[in-house]
Amino acid sequence: MVKYSERLHANIVPGWSQHYMDYGMLKRRIKEGNSRRSSSFAGAPALPEGLRAALLTTRTSFERDRPANIDGFEPANFRASAIAEADKVERFYKLRMRHAMEEWSVHKVRLLALAEPADGVGLLGQGDYSNDDEVRERVQTAVTELYRSLTRLRNFCIVNYTGFVKIAKKFVKQSERASKEEDGGVTAHVHKCEFSGEKGISFGELDALIGSVEITFAAVFTNGKVDDARHRLLTRKWQATDWRTFKRGLNLGITLQLLLWVTWAVFVESNVLRSPTWQAVHTSNDWMATQLPVYRGIFCLTLAVWCWGALLYVWNIGRVNFAFLFEFDEGSGRTYSEVFDFATSWSQWCLLNFLLFFKTLHGVNPMPVSASVFPLSLFLSAFGVLALTDAKTFGFGLHTVRCVVTAPFAPVTFWTSFAADALTSLVQPMSDLAYSACYFGSGEFWRHSAHESLMEGVCETAPVVKQIIRPLIAALPLWFRLCQNLHQYHATHTRFPWLLNGLKYATSMTVVVFGYFHPSMAHRGAWSPYRVTYVCAFVGSTLFSFCWDILMDWKLLEIVPDAELQPSRRGSQFERLRRWLCWTRIRLRSQRMYGGTAPYVVAIFLDFFLRFIWTTTLIPSERMLKQMPAFFHIISPFTAAAEVCRRGMWSVLRVESEHLSTEGYRRVQSVPLDFDDTYASQRESKEAYVEQQKRSKSLVISEIVVFAVVVMALATTAILTRSHTALPPHVTVTHG
Repeated sequence: MVKYSERLHANIVPGWSQHYMDYGMLKRRIKEGNSRRSSSFAGAPALPEGLRAALLTTRTSFERDRPANIDGFEPANFRASAIAEADKVERFYKLRMRHAMEEWSVHKVRLLALAEPADGVGLLGQGDYSNDDEVRERVQTAVTELYRSLTRLRNFCIVNYTGFVKIAKKFVKQSERASKEEDGGVTAHVHKCEFSGEKGISFGELDALIGSVEITFAAVFTNGKVDDARHRLLTRKWQATDWRTFKRGLNLGITLQLLLWVTWAVFVESNVLRSPTWQAVHTSNDWMATQLPVYRGIFCLTLAVWCWGALLYVWNIGRVNFAFLFEFDEGSGRTYSEVFDFATSWSQWCLLNFLLFFKTLHGVNPMPVSASVFPLSLFLSAFGVLALTDAKTFGFGLHTVRCVVTAPFAPVTFWTSFAADALTSLVQPMSDLAYSACYFGSGEFWRHSAHESLMEGVCETAPVVKQIIRPLIAALPLWFRLCQNLHQYHATHTRFPWLLNGLKYATSMTVVVFGYFHPSMAHRGAWSPYRVTYVCAFVGSTLFSFCWDILMDWKLLEIVPDAELQPSRRGSQFERLRRWLCWTRIRLRSQRMYGGTAPYVVAIFLDFFLRFIWTTTLIPSERMLKQMPAFFHIISPFTAAAEVCRRGMWSVLRVESEHLSTEGYRRVQSVPLDFDDTYASQRESKEAYVEQQKRSKSLVISEIVVFAVVVMALATTAILTRSHTALPPHVTVTHG
């Protein structure tokens, strides 16, 4: 993970850079103390542990007030430097607060004057000029800039307080102090400063000023809706379009055309053209059982890439500082534009490959090749893309996998828990990839190309695959999350929420494993006690996971304080009844970063239904496979894709919830908002501009021409090959 000094630098506002704490300098002070300690006592015998403990415990009261100097470690330079840095941050914070209060006193008068007048006179008696659009625009712009400045100041407090907490912890660790309080008084001094607020969780005067701006702005511009006002005040500034935007739009259009073409070929054209070859393939399910899993796994992973790009876009719009939460390195991250560019290009190749495979399978492809060549080429190209990944990104991925797999022993961060949760939704794609490796590695695809019947091939019926590999792929992600929760419980010594969350994954893992090894429990038949128990566990586990999503992962519901409850007009008894039933005590959480309530309500309903679809995809039904194999194979890609989309929706709200209130992965509870004018965003904009200059207009035009020629050639090939196919007897061609 990235070091905090780099994270601090990435969140610095350029105009305020000299007022942030010098984290690197304080680290050097600690290293200087350690170096003096080691050089002064080189070759000298160390103090016995009992004598050292006695010296620490028998100091006088005057000596206890001074920093300890046992074993030659001298923290005086560090303490003086840290306090000086804290005073520097405190002076700048007070200066900015004083200027902000003065500026707000002026803007507040102008805002109140813009409010809707009563009887032709404004709220301040200055007459009605609220309908002057130019005045309203100027006031709105000024208040927006003030609000952004206050939010940046809050970010300034968060990152500096976090830096002091981390540097004090590092000092205590490297100087081998007996307790966390023996840091030379640095932490106590920081907590006395106003910029630290209540240990970095809330900042009284600053938060009150921000709330006043939001309420007043909402009363004037958004009819009192504070959430809409907050979203309007933090709307991002859009960048001007360039050639890359046009290219992305063109590529997206080509991808959608290929998607429509594939949909037409599979669901419409296969029922219209009924040549002997087409009819034989259409009524056979061999390719669905043997070759469709290859495409299903790769298509689901491609959809996951699309979802990741959408997540980056939504987090960027909502100003969710995901890079700070995930502790991403600035250089290893990818913007949503880069992710969408890759997803578009790869999707075009996948759709084109499947289209050629489907056409060849039905005997309408003019190329004299076997249909099995196309899934093999797609499978190999996927590994080629993985091999061409840059070393830094590939190493970061391997590090993440290692931390997830060794969960009981490796430290658990928000990113590793997030990645493990994502793996639980990629069970079907990972199972399909394992099947694909067996399908191509065993040479089964060559026998299929020789037109042998492979309705139940080696990789589909092998006991190792059915009883070991697939159950492991389904259960291991849940096991990893269970181990992560147990690790957090051991590290924090708090049972809630870690043990309860671990129980959720343990229940889900039990249901999945039981369903794999006892598939008859999911079939229709007599309701034995074992089957009743299994169905109850099935439904209970799903409902448990759904409730955990709403209440804990998303934290969408909160209890209404007594001061905000409105008294009922039907008497006190009815009011007590409503309170007892919690009809008026529960609402959506007040802090939301994505605007109104509609997205959150829709997410609750979608999560409820998609949760059950996800669980059924992990438990295959043998009776369904035997009686309705075609329906199961056709519907399985959609159920797997639905789970990937559900995980993407879950991720949007999960990271937002972690941004607003951390769950114990960091020492400081607050997270700075994401802004466009930090050093990291300015560097990304500069790199994007340099990359844009490297690509000339002629190159862009040539790429457009190539794409157009390829699409036209494919369309022409489809028309020519279809013209030689005999039409069904009931279809006639007439000439006007």
